[in-house]
Amino acid sequence: MVQSLSAIVHQYRSVVVLLGLLIALSLICIVGFPYFLSLTVPPDRLQVYEITEQKALGGTIIHLDELNIQEFPVLEEVLLRSEPYPSGPSHKEGDLRRVGEVEYPEKITQRTIDTYVIDNTTGKRRYFEYEGHYYRVGTIYVD
Repeated sequence: MVQSLSAIVHQYRSVVVLLGLLIALSLICIVGFPYFLSLTVPPDRLQVYEITEQKALGGTIIHLDELNIQEFPVLEEVLLRSEPYPSGPSHKEGDLRRVGEVEYPEKITQRTIDTYVIDNTTGKRRYFEYEGHYYRVGTIYVD
């Protein structure tokens, strides 16, 4: 005999409910796994280094003041708001002196690189001048 679909579903109700739950749970895991995985990965960091003027002349120099430093929140955080690192010995040719670092709230993207590291119009490294000192930003990828 041929049974109607509703009769078959009624007869195997527990199996249909179990299959529905299994499918829903699978979809939740597939969608939720990348999100929960991203919560376990520590954020990337951006480090700010002070450099000599001679080193900065080889790249694109962006002159910062109290107003336009707000366009670069990482530099604003390190240069204006954080505790200064203890100063080391004076610079020599090509020296870098770490000034500070910031945990970046997201994974570093090409936009971050274009803003802080490389001038995408010239292909040169970006350097920032603030109050007579020169800085560059470096990236640390944490995976």
